Amino acid sequence: MTRRVWVYYKGEMVEKGTEPQAASGVTFMPDLPDFVSPIDGKLYSGRAGMREHNAMHNVVPTADLAGLPFKTSATEYKPDRAAIREEIKKTMYQKGYLR
Repeated sequence: MTRRVWVYYKGEMVEKGTEPQAASGVTFMPDLPDFVSPIDGKLYSGRAGMREHNAMHNVVPTADLAGLPFKTSATEYKPDRAAIREEIKKTMYQKGYLR
């Protein structure tokens, strides 16, 4: 006599092993293609190569940025060089490097 096992699938009792493939939860994802890094020019392959590249250069894939808002201001930050020079001079006087 063969033992039979039953499971619940979408509210119905079905024999184990006869449920549709979608119920198994296994999804096959192909590996990423090889790519040449624009940062260091080296060839990286697959997901492991992508993780290594990202960790080494402290970057994230552009796909991870999907959904983030775009930068609205086109103006770049320009430091106030005169104020920076004055702060350096003030610090040098306080430390005794200038008189």
